[in-house]
Amino acid sequence: MNTEVVTTPTPGKSAKTAANACLIIAWICFLVPLPGVGLFVGWPLNFVAFLLAIFGMAQGGAKMGLWQLLESLIVSPIVYLIGWGVLLHGFSGAQ
Repeated sequence: MNTEVVTTPTPGKSAKTAANACLIIAWICFLVPLPGVGLFVGWPLNFVAFLLAIFGMAQGGAKMGLWQLLESLIVSPIVYLIGWGVLLHGFSGAQ
């Protein structure tokens, strides 16, 4: 007797994974000490992660994208300010 197990994916899980990937790449862009990378690459990626978190919450319930939404709104500005500090420290040491 052959039985086949069919698994159904959790709604919103792919959006959650994509939001996590976008947030990690955005935070790396925020910390790269090159002018403009955080502003022109990091913030658009952070916005995409924000939208993906909302999409994940719409598909899989409020808990599915809540952490990604909070990370996008709270953690990202903190990482951006740390990146500014790294950038300014690099400029002050270049004299």
